Amino acid sequence: MSNYSDVAILFELDGTLVDSQDAEALAMQCFARQLGGTILAPDINDLVADRRMQEAIDMLCAHIGVNVPADALPRVRQLAEYFLERRLRCVPGVGAALGRIDHPKFVVSNSPVDTIDDRLSRTKLLRHFPGAHFSAYEYQTWKPAPDLYLAAIQDLGLEPDAAIAVEDSRVGVQAAVEAGLRVYWYQPSFRGSNCWVGQVRLFGKMSALPTMLEGDLPLPAHRRRPLMVV
Repeated sequence: MSNYSDVAILFELDGTLVDSQDAEALAMQCFARQLGGTILAPDINDLVADRRMQEAIDMLCAHIGVNVPADALPRVRQLAEYFLERRLRCVPGVGAALGRIDHPKFVVSNSPVDTIDDRLSRTKLLRHFPGAHFSAYEYQTWKPAPDLYLAAIQDLGLEPDAAIAVEDSRVGVQAAVEAGLRVYWYQPSFRGSNCWVGQVRLFGKMSALPTMLEGDLPLPAHRRRPLMVV
């Protein structure tokens, strides 16, 4: 295990810190109707989870059998913004959980940096993330490839065993596992015990996150008790 000070918690943005994917899903459904097609909610959720918006648009158009319009990306972004203004919120319990976590925290996301800042600011979570964000657009590599996580831990000077990723989708979990990180997989519907299965630990409530971290990572340096000399 790495030194006590060399630890960090790496969070996905959408679905883990903020709940915005339903807004993006609604935008994609509206866009599909504009193109004369329809798509079911479960299929939409698979499209938008941790994917670049352009990639999701391409998959949507292929699904409904139409060509991708040249202005598709700005149209979907405009629709998403409409729904975000009305629906964006924190994941339940995450604000209090972040306040109890003493380890450095960073966002590692497929979203652009300005989107990360905007959504954290709107939900009043930005103060918990004073450091740099790690955006796929900055590194030109997207989950489920592990390279974004590998770049993040390299830039932070960490070993993989000194970081824990907090994810909510298979795409993100795959990226973190392939990068050699341990992963807390947030599934709100999960009601079992928070036990490890390989590198992955399922949990269902954000309120459980600080306690799990205390058990799985060493304390930050300022909270360690000095060794007693006898």
